Amino acid sequence: MFKLITYFKSRPKKFGVRCYQNHLPTGRATRSASRSDGRRGRFGFVGCDIGDHNMWRPRPRQLHINRFPSSKADSKATLERGDWVVDERPTLRWGIAPVSLMADDFAAALSVLPEQHHRIVSCVAAYQSHALAFAERHQVENVYTSFEDLAKCPNVDVVYISPLNPQHSELCHLMLNHDKHVLCEKPLCMTEEQVTKLLEKARARGLFLMEGMWPRCVPAYHYLRHQILRNRLGEIQKVHCTLGLPVSQGRLGLYGGVTNDFGVYGMQLALWVFREVPRCLKVSGRVNSEHVDVSADIELCFTRGKRALIEVSSEKKLSNQAVIQGKDGSIKMNNYWCPTRLITEEVDYEFPLPGGDQMPPTHYHNRLGMCYEAEEVRNCILKGSMESDDFSHNESLLLANLMDTIHAELGVGEFASRSEVSDLQRQIENVQDIVDDPEELASETCRVVEDVSMGGSLEISQQGEKDQVKGH
Repeated sequence: MFKLITYFKSRPKKFGVRCYQNHLPTGRATRSASRSDGRRGRFGFVGCDIGDHNMWRPRPRQLHINRFPSSKADSKATLERGDWVVDERPTLRWGIAPVSLMADDFAAALSVLPEQHHRIVSCVAAYQSHALAFAERHQVENVYTSFEDLAKCPNVDVVYISPLNPQHSELCHLMLNHDKHVLCEKPLCMTEEQVTKLLEKARARGLFLMEGMWPRCVPAYHYLRHQILRNRLGEIQKVHCTLGLPVSQGRLGLYGGVTNDFGVYGMQLALWVFREVPRCLKVSGRVNSEHVDVSADIELCFTRGKRALIEVSSEKKLSNQAVIQGKDGSIKMNNYWCPTRLITEEVDYEFPLPGGDQMPPTHYHNRLGMCYEAEEVRNCILKGSMESDDFSHNESLLLANLMDTIHAELGVGEFASRSEVSDLQRQIENVQDIVDDPEELASETCRVVEDVSMGGSLEISQQGEKDQVKGH
């Protein structure tokens, strides 16, 4: 008895790492081990109940979260000889607008899914050579140098849009006008007014539209919600996020500022955790001579004293992690915009990316995780949904409203002329913020940026619809 007590006192606090092999129909999955009676434990664990002492051993476990295909009745996936038999629903045909590093990663993410689920059939780039190189890498049939030509392509079901942030709204309108479903990288638009018009157009035309907040679709985020809903952390009190990476001032201006590029990740995580509209917003930050925000400290206040603290910077590297703090525990997420691990005081939960080591590296960190987003888009379109529950239209509108509020407070962009700074100390700080940085984007990206314009603003179709701006 004495030896047993001594053992429990001396053993380390952290019991080990749990590794969850995500249930993906990649055609390369192996048959998972399960209990002899075929019964699954509670909370989605395979093989035992949460109270089973074997769960705390550092051994692989399978967690069925966001599994592919959906577990709903219209899904017909089965296991045969250890390989996935894909469902019988139609293949989703993608158009890529435009070719970019991000689009290259998206194509790589599609490659880990069954070919019968997704196929890229068209792409567009400012230079034909860029489009042809992309088409050769990913076996794309149709190549264009005009966005309008891709929008008119009859073989395209849905378009993945990933140009620079200020061009998102224009391209989304073009694709919706030609009855194409749209998955657009974040932010959906640069202002709440633009988002409102875009959402109304998608609804009026009965088309699917989703802002590409792909972290919402990954298993780590769903397991986080799983823990919160089951009160594993107690009442959530605080979310603290940091994201900072050095970015040249010229590049940052093209992205629309640090809150547009970095801040949205922390805000969407706070909304995912608290599931309510903030009661107030406080922000401070630095703006350069071009009225572009280069750093910001954002505080979102919720009911019952809950709050989210979000720190973003384009001037220095930060810890780049999120901590969700509850009364009874906490969860830490490194690289919370593309997490593959959740860290608690007792156990680290791992969610390996599909494809494993056999997949080539992506341009941006963990971008193979976009396969979850692509499958969510397919499931929604085939069901006839116009939005995703993972990131709804209302959340896109709320996020745009919060961004407008932040920009107005900081005096960013079009809000700069509306705010007169009377405080002398603030004027001194603004003078110190002037930065002259002639650095440009890498030549390939810059060439695409210079030629993506359509030669004027797009004419928005008015057939049977009237765009009205609603205040949020």
